[in-house]
Amino acid sequence: MSTPRPTKDGLLIPAGWIKPLGKGVRVMHTDNVVLIESKRREVARKRLARMVRKLRRIGKEARPIRPSEIEALVDEVRQARAGHR
Repeated sequence: MSTPRPTKDGLLIPAGWIKPLGKGVRVMHTDNVVLIESKRREVARKRLARMVRKLRRIGKEARPIRPSEIEALVDEVRQARAGHR
């Protein structure tokens, strides 16, 4: 059997599709999606999700940069680059 097939209880997925993922396979069902992934991939996905949440929180808490601050930063970089020529 090389293709998944629906059954009355769900979906039958061929073992050949899952074996390459190794022994630490995780299966998660959300909405209309079944996610099958290795343990390593699950850890990486969760770490990325934490980083995104942290960046979004920091973005909400940060105040906007004023144009004068941007100009000061640009001038500082230009002066640093001019000194290296």
